Amino acid sequence: MKSVACCAVLSAFLSASLLSQTLPVPQVPAPPEAGAQASATPVQHKLFEIPLLDCSGLPCVDLATGSGKTLRLLIDTAEANSYLDIKVAQSLGLELQPLKGSDGNVINEVQQTIVPGAHFGDLPMGDFPFMVLDTTPQPDKPGERTERLPGDGVLTYNAFKNRLIQIDYANHMVRISEPQDDAQPCPHNCSRLVIKHFGSFGPVTLTADGFTLNGQPIDAQIDTLFTGTMLVYPGSVEKLGLKKESKSKHKEFFPFTQGGLKLARAEGATESFHDMQLVQNGPLYFGTTDDHLPSASFDAAVGSGLLSHAVVTFDFKGMQMWMEATSAQTPTPAAPPQPAPPE
Repeated sequence: MKSVACCAVLSAFLSASLLSQTLPVPQVPAPPEAGAQASATPVQHKLFEIPLLDCSGLPCVDLATGSGKTLRLLIDTAEANSYLDIKVAQSLGLELQPLKGSDGNVINEVQQTIVPGAHFGDLPMGDFPFMVLDTTPQPDKPGERTERLPGDGVLTYNAFKNRLIQIDYANHMVRISEPQDDAQPCPHNCSRLVIKHFGSFGPVTLTADGFTLNGQPIDAQIDTLFTGTMLVYPGSVEKLGLKKESKSKHKEFFPFTQGGLKLARAEGATESFHDMQLVQNGPLYFGTTDDHLPSASFDAAVGSGLLSHAVVTFDFKGMQMWMEATSAQTPTPAAPPQPAPPE
C-alpha cells in the first residue's frame, strides 16, 4: 500500500522516478519557524470562494471546463498528480496523449490530457493538466465488493502550486487564491509542509510537523481523503507507547481508502495542532494483520476527521500550513464509522 489515499491506481502504475519526472518536487524557501511573527505586513490575497461538497463523505469541489461541462473532483492532499477517470475524459472528447516512464517506454495504463479553460467560479485555472486512468477498483479476492471513485477524478496538492487554499469544513467552503509571487507571512502558529517519499524510493506525499498525539510531537502525512482522525504507522507505534492500543479488537472499515481498508480503532486519544486541541478522548487508528500499512519516515496520517475540527489553510508558495478555530456555530462532525465487513 502506497499511502492512505482514495485509490491505489496510481500506486500500481507510477514509480517515484515517474512522479518526479512528470511533476518535480518544488524547491521552495523555508517558511518562518513555527510561532514566529511575520516580519512584514502580510499581503492581502483575494480568496475566491467555492462550495465544499460531500462526495460519499469525501471532500470535493466542482471545476468548470471551457466547454461548459463541470467536473466533480475529490480533494486529495496525499497525492502529487491530479487525474481523471478515463470514461470521463472520453465523454468530454479530450485529446489523450501517451505517458512515458523514466526508461522511455510508454505506460499503457496511464495517459495524460489537458482540460482547456478550467475555472473555479470566477477564478481562472487556465489549461489544466490531468493524468487519465481507469479508476474502477479491482477486487483483491473473488467476490469482494469494492466502491467506485465517488467523483470524476482527483485534485492533488500540485493542483494548487503557488496558491493559498483554505478548507472550511464547518461552513462547507473552499477558498483559493490566484498564484502568489511571494510566500505569505505566517499569521499564526505555522507548520512546514514537506514532500517526502514512502520508504527510500516510494511515491511522494505531503507531510507537516506541528501535530501532537497525547502530548507527543509527531510528523504527519496530510490526507484529506482519509475520513478518520489520525492513523499511526507501524514504525511509530512503540515509540509513541501505543502497543496496547494498536491491538484493539474494534475494527472500522474505510471503503474509499486503498480500495477498502479495515483498520483497528482505539479510543481516548488527544490530538492537537500546536496549541489548538482538535480532539479529546477521540479515535485513533492502526493497521491490522489483514491490511498492512507501509513503512514511512513519518509517524502518522491525519485525515478529514481531524482537520474538520478547524479551518485549515495551505500556503503552497511558502510551503506552510496553519489552522484556525471555525466560526460556524455547529461544526460538521467527523464521518460516522463504517462497520467492518464480515471476515
